Amino acid sequence: MERKSYIPDSWDLPDSIRKRLGVSVGKQRIMDEDGHLLLLLHAPPTAADDEVRGAVVFWRDPRGAWASHPVGGGLAGLEKHLASYRKVIHGLDEKVDNAKCARDYFDVMRDMHPMQRSTRSLLNVMQEAREARPDESRLISLRDQAADLERAIELIAADAKAGMDFTVAETSSKQAVATELANHEARRLNRLAAFFFPLVTLVSVFGMNAPADLLGNDHFWIVLLSGILLGVIVHSVVAVKKK
Repeated sequence: MERKSYIPDSWDLPDSIRKRLGVSVGKQRIMDEDGHLLLLLHAPPTAADDEVRGAVVFWRDPRGAWASHPVGGGLAGLEKHLASYRKVIHGLDEKVDNAKCARDYFDVMRDMHPMQRSTRSLLNVMQEAREARPDESRLISLRDQAADLERAIELIAADAKAGMDFTVAETSSKQAVATELANHEARRLNRLAAFFFPLVTLVSVFGMNAPADLLGNDHFWIVLLSGILLGVIVHSVVAVKKK
């Protein structure tokens, strides 16, 4: 990038200001030298711009005339610049209202965090500009608009964080309930297994014969009753240990 390319060549800035300008716009700030007031601001940032901020600059010459770049209109352009922030913040507010899951809130917060920092810095610049030019009455309204933007993005950030926390807590609660149900079913299966295990073991040891032979055999009933009795005993022991 050409040095100071974000400053129009037609602007008659003093050398005391031009010497302080870098290749990129840098942080948002004001420069007040020799009666010239220069506002170095950022375009509304997003998470996808890799921390590379677009420059939006406003210049007031010693005679009180304003110029702006890349938006035109001087102070009217500054008001349009604030309106661009307002539009982005409104969009983030709608995204928070429409968020349904933790991923939705995360996507909002990725774009919200750079907006928070940029809006806070914008307010600081507007306050400094207001103090530097107390006779410029329109700066009061623009400073107040910047304050409204800073307050709005803070409220959205709080809503997004609360929504994220609630979603995570709700998901954890549902998982806990599902885990408890699974444990309950597992305990029921364990008790059934404990009840029938001795009987199955005895049947495996003694083998299986034809039903007519079994029903007429007194030993069969003894084995059956013994298995049931052992099952009840084992089931009781397991149930006591579970409690």
